[in-house]
Amino acid sequence: MIISSKQLTHFSIHALDDKVGGIRDILFDDETFTVRYLVADTNTWLPLSRKVVISPISVKQLDEDSESVHINMTVDTLKNSPSIDEHKPVSREYEENLFKYFGYGYYWIGPGAWGEFAHPNELVELQRAEESETENPKKSTNHLRAVGEVGGYEVATTTDNVGHISNFVIDTESWKIIMLVVDTNNWLPGGKHLALLPSDIESIDWAAHSVVVNLSHDELVDRPEVESEKISEEGYVPMLCEQLNKNGN
Repeated sequence: MIISSKQLTHFSIHALDDKVGGIRDILFDDETFTVRYLVADTNTWLPLSRKVVISPISVKQLDEDSESVHINMTVDTLKNSPSIDEHKPVSREYEENLFKYFGYGYYWIGPGAWGEFAHPNELVELQRAEESETENPKKSTNHLRAVGEVGGYEVATTTDNVGHISNFVIDTESWKIIMLVVDTNNWLPGGKHLALLPSDIESIDWAAHSVVVNLSHDELVDRPEVESEKISEEGYVPMLCEQLNKNGN
């Protein structure tokens, strides 16, 4: 399924035995542009609004019609999982504790976005009992960022700033971010919603709250427009990607 972050953050979460609130935010890896966690809105079912995250590894099904995501765990399992402080970066140590708790294999061991696998579900019940520093050279490195944080960042082209990030397009089979949307309404008359690929991004400047791209002003403005209501339609986003590739972008 192809879905936008704006759509996904309106989905409810259903455990094996009950509904457990909804998706509050999405955490992604700023190097691979892979979704790592869904942040659960716990206001109605956990004391003191303790924050917990759900890995795509545990996602069984997404139902666009009912706007729900079904996960392979009980409410108590999720309630008792390690919590995060939403005001701090997610550390690798926290991820190790989380993955050990759920019994998942580590996604950071291996060459791909999900370790040795193409899809997150293949990491279920593949926990590694021990892990050496050699196997995990990036143990203390944090690359997780929130969609809710990066959404709104200005887009810095090679010539000036043009628009801001307004949406993320996600392939829920691989949980890769395959496209971002740039809203130019506050910069250009008759603003547009333009397609941006992860490969266009050179860096994300957290201090300046900007996304630095390897495109000029004109190159970005010439990008195809993204119609948000069509993002989930079969073939629409692949068509945009094909159009970008055909134009040499």
